[in-house]
Amino acid sequence: MRLSKIRIAGFKSFVDPVTLDLRSNLVGILGPNGCGKSNTIDAVRWVMGESSAKHLRGQSMEDVIFNGSSARKPVGLASVELVFDNHDGQLGGEYARFTEIAIKRQVSRDGMSKYFLNGARCRRRDITDIFLGTGLGPRSYAIIEQGTISRLIEAKPEELRNTLEEAAGISRYKDRRRETEARIASTRENLERLTDLRDELGKQLQKLDKQAKSAEKFKALREEERHLEALVLYLQWQDLQQNNALLVEKLAQTSQSYQAQLQIVQSHEASVAQLREHYSAANEHLNTIQGEYYQAGADISRIEQTIQFQKDNQQRQQYNLQKLQQALDETLQYAREDREKLQASQQQLLELKPESILVQEQIAQTEKSLFQAEQAAQDWQAQWQQLQHRLAEPARQAQVEKTRMAQLEQQLQQYQQRLDKSHQETQQLSDSQFVQDSAELLSELKITRDAHANAEIALQACTEQWQQQQQQAHYLQTELDQKRSRIQSLQGRLASLETLQQASQNKNQQKHQDWLKRQQLDKQASLKEILQVETGWEQALEIVLDQALDMLTLDHLDARLAQLPTPESGLSLLETTASAQTVISQTAPPQTLAAKIIAPSSARTLLPLVYCVETLEEALLQHSHWADHQSAITRSGIWVGKHWIRWPDKQDAHNGVGVLQRQQDIRQLQEQLQTLQASLAEQQQQQEHLREQTYEQDNQRQHYQNEVNRLHRSESELNSRLHALQQRLDQMAQRRTQIQQETQDLQVRQSDDKLLLEQATEQHNAALLLLESLEQIRAQLAAQREEKQQAVLDKRQQLRQLQEQQHKLHLAMENSRMQQLNSQQQLERVNQRLASLEQQRDELLEQMAQPDNLLEVLQAQRDEQRQTRSVVELRLGEARQQLQHIQQNIQQQDEKRIHAERQADTLRTQQEQLKLDWQTIQVRSQTLKEQLEQTGFDLDTLASTLTKQDHLADLQQKLQQLTNSIKRLGSINLAAIEEFHELDQRKTYLDQQNEDLVNALEMLETAIRKIDKETRTRFKATFEQVNHRLSDMFPRLFGGGECYLEMTGDNWLTTGIAIMAKPPGKRISNIYLMSGGEKALTAVALVFAIFELNPAPFCMLDEVDAPLDEANVGRFCELVRHMSKRVQFIFITHNKTTMELADHLIGVTMREAGVSRLVSVDVAEAVKLAGE
Repeated sequence: MRLSKIRIAGFKSFVDPVTLDLRSNLVGILGPNGCGKSNTIDAVRWVMGESSAKHLRGQSMEDVIFNGSSARKPVGLASVELVFDNHDGQLGGEYARFTEIAIKRQVSRDGMSKYFLNGARCRRRDITDIFLGTGLGPRSYAIIEQGTISRLIEAKPEELRNTLEEAAGISRYKDRRRETEARIASTRENLERLTDLRDELGKQLQKLDKQAKSAEKFKALREEERHLEALVLYLQWQDLQQNNALLVEKLAQTSQSYQAQLQIVQSHEASVAQLREHYSAANEHLNTIQGEYYQAGADISRIEQTIQFQKDNQQRQQYNLQKLQQALDETLQYAREDREKLQASQQQLLELKPESILVQEQIAQTEKSLFQAEQAAQDWQAQWQQLQHRLAEPARQAQVEKTRMAQLEQQLQQYQQRLDKSHQETQQLSDSQFVQDSAELLSELKITRDAHANAEIALQACTEQWQQQQQQAHYLQTELDQKRSRIQSLQGRLASLETLQQASQNKNQQKHQDWLKRQQLDKQASLKEILQVETGWEQALEIVLDQALDMLTLDHLDARLAQLPTPESGLSLLETTASAQTVISQTAPPQTLAAKIIAPSSARTLLPLVYCVETLEEALLQHSHWADHQSAITRSGIWVGKHWIRWPDKQDAHNGVGVLQRQQDIRQLQEQLQTLQASLAEQQQQQEHLREQTYEQDNQRQHYQNEVNRLHRSESELNSRLHALQQRLDQMAQRRTQIQQETQDLQVRQSDDKLLLEQATEQHNAALLLLESLEQIRAQLAAQREEKQQAVLDKRQQLRQLQEQQHKLHLAMENSRMQQLNSQQQLERVNQRLASLEQQRDELLEQMAQPDNLLEVLQAQRDEQRQTRSVVELRLGEARQQLQHIQQNIQQQDEKRIHAERQADTLRTQQEQLKLDWQTIQVRSQTLKEQLEQTGFDLDTLASTLTKQDHLADLQQKLQQLTNSIKRLGSINLAAIEEFHELDQRKTYLDQQNEDLVNALEMLETAIRKIDKETRTRFKATFEQVNHRLSDMFPRLFGGGECYLEMTGDNWLTTGIAIMAKPPGKRISNIYLMSGGEKALTAVALVFAIFELNPAPFCMLDEVDAPLDEANVGRFCELVRHMSKRVQFIFITHNKTTMELADHLIGVTMREAGVSRLVSVDVAEAVKLAGE
């Protein structure tokens, strides 16, 4: 079996479906770091059942699904499939017949994995079971990833043992052992529960047995009691009938002085009520003291019970000692009897041997006579069989024809039933209701289609409006972005201008500002901040005003200014009073510089009479006509006087020129920013409003979409129902046609079978005639059969008796032997019993010898409680006397009241009492009669059973005695009899279950022992073979040295495995002390040694050669090439020497970020093409 293909889709970086075609036994996978080469090994490990995300270099199982990249969306499904070539049938069992086996695993975002075997859905357990014993698995030695070498070498001895177990093919035994252990644990739990249940049932049966016997006795006594009750009731009824005749004659006399006596009664009742209140208070006091008395009595009773328990315990120990001594005596007697039985059995065995030999000789003679009688019987049997053969044919023919007749009659009956059933089914196949349902469905479908079309139109209109709103939102967002960009640009330019404006001020600006702040002048605006200049004349004004531009403006120049200290950098102030607020441009002469500005009129004093000219030539033509204080200036800043000219230089421009221009630009930028920000706020409100409209429109669109989907589902459902209804109509039509055809066929078959029935009847009668003639011959031979058989039976009976006699002798001899053996064993058990009883007697004597002062302590406590109770008892007596005194007073007053009432009611009471007695007798008589009826006895029967000696008193006494006997039985469970039988049956069933569980547990423990034996044998053999191959493989990789495996324990079932290695020129040491390269080579040697023992179908190596130098890589490649004759190798490498080893190269690239792709090259074909 070899791995032929790996198909990957959506797994980690392999988002697109790819197939790794593994054409040879040496396949190399190449590619730069991070391109996804190791993902191929993760895919193989994952599809073989790996369930830990950590071993797949992830945090959760969802991490194996492609999670998207900068240009790709995440996918929802990852799939990996391994295709194996099984032409050699290495994968045996039920899979041996498959030449190709495909194992596939899928996982989705919900984390649920699906497994497929040759396209059929299966369990993860099925996949892992396939690889058991093959060396393959999610964590087998056949897959060596980055870090696997270090994990294998640095593994604990127990973990290294798992690797050898997989190589030995005993992993499936471990699984079976775990399952068997789980079954044993479950069986033991069931057995424990069953034992508890059986014990509980045994206890219940013991109780129910006693209760059942009591219930049976109770039933017998209860029946006798019922008969006596009936007799007593009958005699009482007779007495009542006699008394009834006497009471009729005794009605007389009335009462006297009734009203007077009533007043006396009322006075006595008032006295009685007052005394009863005193009685209630005294009675409550008595109850309190009585409670204390009862508590003291309870404490005394508890202590006395404890004392009695201690005494009983001493008596029990004495009793147990007597029982032990009695058991010792009985055991000694048993020992003497067993010795006598042993001697008797030996004597009996010697007496039975001669008799057994004599019976054996008689058996031999009888067997010879039996053989002669059986030979005569066999001759008769031959004649009998010949006749039977002659009888068999007509009998068979008669039976065949009879069966055929019955079959034909049954078949004719079935034909008739089918015809009747077809006729009924034809009547039931009416399609009127289906036609009506079809019309209703068509009408409903038309309504649904119209509604669906209207909903789609509404959805389309809503979608178009929503798209328009989306476009408007996009356009508005673009404008907002542009305006924000414009605002940011203007804010940047404004910040730059403000920075330049601040830089144009003097160097001591900070100190100057601090001085102004201290003098509370820092809030005053400068002249340049309030000036407005006509565009183009800023530089000219800056040259003329120069430092005056920095003057601070004040409302008034008052005496307070005289108190100001002298500033270090100088200070200029300009008054801007109400009178000075006149704009200069309104009062200045035209064509002058003052006419070009807007500022307070007080600033005019700072400006000389300066005319504005466009060019220097124009100024030079006019300057001869000016006065000395007049001058002119150009836009570029050339200032011309009557006798002078001043040109601005670069230094002047740097120091002061451009300040007003920048100030003007700053004001304009601030105005533009305010306008843009206001427009931005308005458009943001529009955007928010449009967003709300878009959200509402999207909800409406979603509503229409849901409605369209619902109507589409309804339409599909109606179409399905209509299609099903039409199919049903078609089926009914086809069925009617089919029934007609079947009816015709049945009628033809019915006529044919009637003819066959007549033929079968004739043949049956002929066979009966022939059979009758042969029966006469058969009767003659039957008469001889009894004689022959009796002779054989006699001989057999004689032989059987002799054999039984021999068997009895044999049993007697065996019984004697068994008695001899049992006597010996019984004698041994008796001796063991004697030793045990003597030990128990010694222990009991030791316990009885221990001192015990607990009785003295308890008796002291009891005496103390008795004294307490005596004190309480005195208080209780006093309370009772007081209560009795009050009660006597009440009784006296009550007697007086009663006496008065009696005097008042004597006559009335007598008359009413007589009437009441009469009514009572009537009611009692009726009640007794009803009670007699309930007993089940009638009056005539009871009257006939009574005798003159039966008196009421005697019968009542007997009844009372019987009732007392029933009461002495106590509470009776009448259902105990039935419950006892039910529980007894259940106990028997549970005993059988217990026996079955014990047998099952024994079988499972036997299976565990077999598994352990097989595991121990295989592991030991594998350990020795791997150790031998490792000692051969290690020198081939290292060029010398030695290496072997060492057990860490003595038990082959649990021992760990350690690796001891000695590279060339070094001492033998633990592998943990070796270098990284030596560890890697040692791990490779171990893995290849395991492969030599149990070659896995393939081996995957992930940069195993990385820590090796060039010489070791060469030896490694040579070993891989040698082993590739039997094992398929897929290796990932960056080493050129290892690349040259491969017959087929697969390149993994990641030209698109996050997405891996494959490039395949056949090295042999490439070399061939290069040669051509």
